[in-house]
Amino acid sequence: MALHIRKDGTILCAAMHPAVASDRGYLDDGLHYKLSVELGAVVTEPMHSTEGRGGHAKHGEWWWCDEVPDDVVVERRGRAA
Repeated sequence: MALHIRKDGTILCAAMHPAVASDRGYLDDGLHYKLSVELGAVVTEPMHSTEGRGGHAKHGEWWWCDEVPDDVVVERRGRAA
């Protein structure tokens, strides 16, 4: 799954959010896999959850592992925290 990085730093699932002209970056599937599964540097919530912000399916947002908001319950996969 690819990711878009918005001008404000928000990281969004490319399958759920279309690209916009002001996007600052695009992480293809391979780089996203490396950053999320292998390194645990980019994290999200479980797809469906009653905790946190309601799950990835509700918002499609990702965060750098050291910038996770307090109200987010991170999915555990790979070495993600």
